[in-house]
Amino acid sequence: MEAYNVLVLMEKDKNTGFFTETIDSYTIQEGLEWVESIYLLGEDAGHFIYLVLTTADVEDWQYYGIYDLYNEAAYDGSHVEVLDGSGDYNPRWILKFPYTEERAAMEGKINSLIALHRDELLRILPLVEADKEKYMREMEEE
Repeated sequence: MEAYNVLVLMEKDKNTGFFTETIDSYTIQEGLEWVESIYLLGEDAGHFIYLVLTTADVEDWQYYGIYDLYNEAAYDGSHVEVLDGSGDYNPRWILKFPYTEERAAMEGKINSLIALHRDELLRILPLVEADKEKYMREMEEE
């Protein structure tokens, strides 16, 4: 059996927060496990995709280390706005970018953003683990 690799984009009503219709679906090459959600929201300036990325379940001390080392500048050339997604159980980042009906372009962009996120997590997780005692102290001080 093949792994599930389709991400469905739905439009969200900005007043009610309810999903109103299916817009499209995209094949995700890898990293779908780090996608918490995705939705389309109409705003005064146009339609925007909100891609919410997260991590696997982490220990409390890892939460601090991941946020400390995660380099949001990795998205600088991607024409996305990185919004604060903190406050949940696991670290998360909300990427906002303009929607286009060019399906191949959207699918490529989403795959590229997920790959950037994956690469950043693979870079920092060993660093967080190496500084376990530091992040455990920070957690205790909170």
